Amino acid sequence: MKFRYLITAVLLSCTMLSACTKLDEDLYSLIPQDHFGGTTEEINSLIGPAYGTLAGYVNNDFWMQEITSDEYMIPARGLDWYSGGIHLRYHTHEWSARETPDFWRFEQVATVNKILNLLDNTTVEIENKERIYAELRTLRAFWYFIMLDNIGNVPIVTSFEGELPTNNTRKEVYDFVESELLATAKDLSEEKNMATYTKVTKWVAYSLLAKLYLNAEVYTGTPQWQKSMDYCDSVINSGKYQLEPDIFNNFKVKNENSVENIWAIPYDADYFRGYFIPYQMSWHYSQYVAFDVQFSSWNGPCAVPGFVKSFDTDDARRRSFLIGPQSTPGGQPIFTRDGITQLNYTIDVVNYANANENEGARLFKWEVEKGGRTHMNNDFAIFRYSDILLMKAENLLRLSNANEPAARALVNEVRGRNFTTPNHMRNSLLTCC
Repeated sequence: MKFRYLITAVLLSCTMLSACTKLDEDLYSLIPQDHFGGTTEEINSLIGPAYGTLAGYVNNDFWMQEITSDEYMIPARGLDWYSGGIHLRYHTHEWSARETPDFWRFEQVATVNKILNLLDNTTVEIENKERIYAELRTLRAFWYFIMLDNIGNVPIVTSFEGELPTNNTRKEVYDFVESELLATAKDLSEEKNMATYTKVTKWVAYSLLAKLYLNAEVYTGTPQWQKSMDYCDSVINSGKYQLEPDIFNNFKVKNENSVENIWAIPYDADYFRGYFIPYQMSWHYSQYVAFDVQFSSWNGPCAVPGFVKSFDTDDARRRSFLIGPQSTPGGQPIFTRDGITQLNYTIDVVNYANANENEGARLFKWEVEKGGRTHMNNDFAIFRYSDILLMKAENLLRLSNANEPAARALVNEVRGRNFTTPNHMRNSLLTCC
């Protein structure tokens, strides 16, 4: 109340004194562009929204790709998850043109273009400008890779202002992604530490180039196996990464110290949410009782039966699934909706168009946080070192059957950590992974 009286007194005095009669001033709803970006903190806040575009990657891109693969599915359970049959059509690859999964990422591209436009027009001298530009252009190339992979022909837009773009062919989009990555890699950081964690580095660009070239024949009609392998070798020979002895170290709640993750999204339940809620989506309605979590679950997605069965029974990776009878930590059974039958997850889904509530192995890959909420705190790895090793193995085989021993050795290197004995190493790649 005293503060209000003080303001009133000041205003009254200004009406009586000529010195207070001129109150004109320039008011800004935004910080003037030529005054912003002079400090590291300001630059980080400026480019932050570009990295923020990754928040929706899991929900919008990763899951949409998974439910059309041979790993992951969303069966209908009565009316639950039926959704007009769209998930079933995704599983059987029978969706119509009107139901095509949404992989348009021009909102993300526009965000990056806007930031580049701000940097182009500021009069402030920006420290490490080349590296920052390289990070932003690589992020944009990543989103174009997503569209190249899932759509093919899309407009290439590199400016925030200008005329409406025209469509480009898939080959043109491929050439654009390739040229951007080749141009930016030299200016990206080679460091691997907490300062560069989740940032775009040279090794991220090389990993993306390896994946781009791995699929070049699909995109352009011309295979590029050797180029893909060369960039795999660049990551391998950097010595920056190695396999985690325990694969599940990569999926812990605090997995930022993984020596295997090359590029990760730093999800945070409070500050960086992105609908990374695999357990809420997948677990049975009653499953949350088995864990000290603060969310209910929806009994939806599950693993494709053939995918689960591809793992040997003593393969550690089978712990990525919830299978069999479910109980509380105290050993009490968890029940299905009838309140009588113990929940018992089967691997098989007899009829994915009308599955029983207990059918399908459920996701259990990421560490469950005690007291965890809907949005997970585990970081999500886009690229891992194991992916690089397996890509190199594929490139070796594509180049020549004579390379099979070397390819098999790489696959067994990745596979070996999941067994307590070496007896499960593959002699043939035909039955691998």
